[in-house]
Amino acid sequence: MALRVDAGTADADPQSCTYDLVKGKDGYLVDGEDAGCKATYRRSSGSGTYPFKASITWKVTWTDSADPEGPPQQPGLPDGLSTFEQDVAVKEIQSVNRSTSR
Repeated sequence: MALRVDAGTADADPQSCTYDLVKGKDGYLVDGEDAGCKATYRRSSGSGTYPFKASITWKVTWTDSADPEGPPQQPGLPDGLSTFEQDVAVKEIQSVNRSTSR
């Protein structure tokens, strides 16, 4: 399973990245080793928005109803895919750093 994130602009670093998902106690979680895969927007969206998109892909298998605990059957099924899109407004923050040493 994987989660792909697309920041929606070339002004983001990275523009897109993919997180591996790991099975947890109550479902699947983003692999903490991928924590560095965070989109940083380098420019505000001005009066508009950026089209942020997240897609999750998962493997689909099936078993025979006569042997539901048996091995996955063939032919296999295509991967499942769900996508969510959200327009995001990115505002700009500026700061001034002043040295205290003389």
